[in-house]
Amino acid sequence: MIHRLLLCALLCLPACALPTPLSPGQLVVVYNSNNPESKDLAEFYALSRRIPASQIVGIATTEKATIDRKTYETTIRKPLVQKFISEKWWKMGKDANGLMVPTETRIRCVVMVKGMPLRISRAPLPAGETEKTRQFNINNEAAVDSELSLMGVSKYPTGGAVPNPYFKKDYPAALNPARFMLMVGRLDAISYDQCKRMVLDAIDVEKDGLWGRTYLDLAKKGGGFAIGDQWIDNISKASISAGNPTIVNRMSDTFVTNYPMTDAAVYFGWYTFHRNGPFLNPAMKFQKGAIAVHLHSLSAAQLINPAKNWSAALIDRGAAATLGNTWEPFLQLSHQFDVFYDRLTKGYTLIEAGYMSMNVLSWQNIVIGDPLYQPFKTTTVSKDNMKIDRDYKLIRYAQTKFPDEKSRYTELLKAAENTKSGTVYEMVGGRSLELGNYDQAIKAFARAKQLFTNSADKLRQDLHLVEIERRRKNTGAALQILKKAKLEFKDIPEARAIDGLLTILDPPAPPATKPKK
Repeated sequence: MIHRLLLCALLCLPACALPTPLSPGQLVVVYNSNNPESKDLAEFYALSRRIPASQIVGIATTEKATIDRKTYETTIRKPLVQKFISEKWWKMGKDANGLMVPTETRIRCVVMVKGMPLRISRAPLPAGETEKTRQFNINNEAAVDSELSLMGVSKYPTGGAVPNPYFKKDYPAALNPARFMLMVGRLDAISYDQCKRMVLDAIDVEKDGLWGRTYLDLAKKGGGFAIGDQWIDNISKASISAGNPTIVNRMSDTFVTNYPMTDAAVYFGWYTFHRNGPFLNPAMKFQKGAIAVHLHSLSAAQLINPAKNWSAALIDRGAAATLGNTWEPFLQLSHQFDVFYDRLTKGYTLIEAGYMSMNVLSWQNIVIGDPLYQPFKTTTVSKDNMKIDRDYKLIRYAQTKFPDEKSRYTELLKAAENTKSGTVYEMVGGRSLELGNYDQAIKAFARAKQLFTNSADKLRQDLHLVEIERRRKNTGAALQILKKAKLEFKDIPEARAIDGLLTILDPPAPPATKPKK
């Protein structure tokens, strides 16, 4: 029986006020009229989110993922601008600089569905523009989506990036005074079925909330790249503060091959060119509605092969939403992960959080998934929904109810033992590990291993112990744990994680070189 003190209070956990979300009438869905499946997906999404049929727009363009700027201008941007004006979704006028721009708008978001081109290739700079005009000016390649965010603005430079007026804002998009800009999202994946699955998962998860573990993978690159680690470290603090079981890999190597990443609701990591680690395991699946992002320059260079890059790979493993880059964005002009995570947890939609976290437009960044998805729309707990995700809800409540670390630790241990919950014990161990209390962490992980029934979860407790020994610089003890685990878990796919760590900690001798003749 659940620890009474926690249970009684848990059933009374209050709801938090959420930002006013975008209304379906503020979205336009764009499909490729040369592709029947693209049209079907657009209609499916509009029906699922009750977007008016009059706001489904077909554009006759190529089905190629990469197009030149002329094709973008003639077959995508101009037809869409004409449509916005003819439907009176925009009221046009001149801004303070004399540019013709939308001064009033009914539409805040455009949804590009699978079948529409993904990115614009680099072209020679227009006459009158030079590389010295603006930083990164030579980079006039762009994501189609990011370029469309300024499609109503006349004569803005296409080389380089344009500052995003919605960056780091903390109010709903409907209140954004920059009426000239659009937020452009993308419902795209390897298959049309995956696209529909992302929508259905989003709608379903909004009913009861996104529950599960947060997995974070720092790269420890240092130097000018340290900002990427800082974004992810900020997420770790926010995730723990919100009461989410959070597993942080702080080693210089990424999560190893087939790392036992179970119940993954949130993932942020960097930095490898193609999918690796847990995502090489065919059995690995994210929680329904998961948010998963890997920072890489070309994470969304293509969306049809899960073995290459990252965005397609994460969706293929069941994620409902991700971020990506179609070309080299440069780290400082990438989505800022901590801002993205913060806005999602405040209840903003995926598209709002995506645009609040990017400091530039007319660049390489894209947002993939149902733009209206609110993964943290529901954070309340009631007696009726306690049967599902009970342990995660228990942890969330304890974190908010007991701000004092010591009292929270005591209550969680009581609850963990009363419920025989490996999940709660692992969370206690993880928090102790982050605080440097290794002895306390070891006890919690050992008990978690006893209580878990899934072998992959049991193995992960041993890997936590290995990390403790690595932090202590005790390689010998870490190797002993791994060799024992190799015998115990030799029959599960996640055992490859043991081999990966053994190779890191005890690398094999290089092959003998043949003597020269």
